Amino acid sequence: MTSVDEVRAARARAGPVRLRGGRTVVLRWAGPEDTQAIARLFTGLSQESSRSRFHGGLISPAVASRLARVDPSTGMACLVAAVPGEPGRLVAEGRYVPVDGEVAELGITILDEYQGAGLGRILLAELAEGAGRAGYARLRALVNLGNGAMLHLLEPYGWVRAEETDFSVACLEISASGGMPGFPAGSAGRRVLVEQRGWHDARAVAALRQAGYEVRVCAGPRLRTGRPCPLVASGRCRLAEEADLIAPMLPAEDPDCAPVLAAHRRRWPDRLIG
Repeated sequence: MTSVDEVRAARARAGPVRLRGGRTVVLRWAGPEDTQAIARLFTGLSQESSRSRFHGGLISPAVASRLARVDPSTGMACLVAAVPGEPGRLVAEGRYVPVDGEVAELGITILDEYQGAGLGRILLAELAEGAGRAGYARLRALVNLGNGAMLHLLEPYGWVRAEETDFSVACLEISASGGMPGFPAGSAGRRVLVEQRGWHDARAVAALRQAGYEVRVCAGPRLRTGRPCPLVASGRCRLAEEADLIAPMLPAEDPDCAPVLAAHRRRWPDRLIG
């Protein structure tokens, strides 16, 4: 598996990039003049890819044009990949759109025949670095739970679940500066880190959210998928360090999780609940 660091080292801010399988694309930052080319990319997706990206079926040209708009004046940044020699024929697009001063929303679209060639990791690495340079702390993505490619793409970044959503979509955040994402600055409620497998809040976690706590849910390490625990690997975890309370709900019998539980008990025994 290609690590995040390897992707960052190999990325190209603009210019030709060679993908797995030997094909080459040309990366460049997009502007308003690229809106229609991006719209054609959106309408060229298969039904499955469109559902994964837009949480629905195929979208109409009118909806595609609205979603494709590029407006740098809002703080949006958009990176596209074009076929060499055909700058208007786009095969991929990634963007972040500011939500507030700390968070920008992330979206990545790749034409079906270019999926699985490493292009998503290149786009994500460049977008994350660009967001960090622009002063954003976190990137947020609403991910369809059937979109295994996007979940796999975010895995090495140490995503956390920021909000409870419906049964089919997860609201995930990654850091724009490396490591685990932290809590929002100036959180009104006490900050609670919940470590729990699964996509949906346990009843106790839902009760914490309803009571006004600022909750972030970490799924814990999965070493086979490239998701380590930074607390175990490097001794640092921004989420755990910033949390007022930690609710460890990971399976103690899981060999990946046992060291995490031990580290919490050793370093922050007074913060543990549950």
